Amino acid sequence: MTKKAAVINDLSGFGKCSLTAAIPVLSALGIQCCPLPTAVLTGQSGYSYYHCTDLTEMMPRYTDAWSQNGARFDAIYSGYMTGHRQIAFLLDFISVFRTKDTFLLVDPVMGDDGRVYGMYSGELLSGMQELSRKADLITPNLMEACLLLNEDYTKVFSVSDPEKLLETAEAFAKRLRLFAKQAQDVVITGIKCRDPKQPYICNLALTDRGVHISRNPFYDTSYSGTGDLFSSIMCGYRLNGFSTEESTDAAGRFLYDCILDTAREKTPPNDGICFEKNLHKLIKGGLY
Repeated sequence: MTKKAAVINDLSGFGKCSLTAAIPVLSALGIQCCPLPTAVLTGQSGYSYYHCTDLTEMMPRYTDAWSQNGARFDAIYSGYMTGHRQIAFLLDFISVFRTKDTFLLVDPVMGDDGRVYGMYSGELLSGMQELSRKADLITPNLMEACLLLNEDYTKVFSVSDPEKLLETAEAFAKRLRLFAKQAQDVVITGIKCRDPKQPYICNLALTDRGVHISRNPFYDTSYSGTGDLFSSIMCGYRLNGFSTEESTDAAGRFLYDCILDTAREKTPPNDGICFEKNLHKLIKGGLY
């Protein structure tokens, strides 16, 4: 039977992010994506001009309709939330639909590269901290890990030594795992190690098996949607029986291939990465 994932995220017309990343990736991996949009945007918020319609008032109707129709999910996967009210809704959604066999992945979307997003607030952070503690897997980037731990991200982003940066990320992952209310895997994504000889980008996974670091060559450009693609691959691979470490490696390799194509095509960063032509590699079903 096809596995199902409830994916709570925004829907952006341009930017190849959020639901427009999750739906094709999960579908390629054989997972039915059941989208629950938190907002509809003309384009992701990195564009200089966009419109956003907040769907907070609509969200409880999903819980009502889906529960009355007997919906069951193998995974619940959350991303962009417009504010703390949506997180309160999501906590209620989890209480209704999560069973002992439901995998919960939280991507605590709040910021990146030393800056917070426009919807960020103290109340949103408190909600994300509570939500993250309930997850089986969290996928914060380094910026979001700082926020979840109430760390000064300006100090972290001033660190230039790659090994020191990885040591900091490992320490953060261990602290985040201690805060969880159950055994939790932590993957800190997009750790940019600007080694002058050979720059690389790392994803650091912490599980009960220890620390695992996945490294790939680094192109010093931030493209829209890379975090959403990463977390979507993590969700699909985990549901297909792969470990967090294996899933982290696969997601990193997929993103590297896609970013390489994107750089060759000189795609503007706000438009997202060219992942479509690489989706067939995920359909094979094994390790990427």
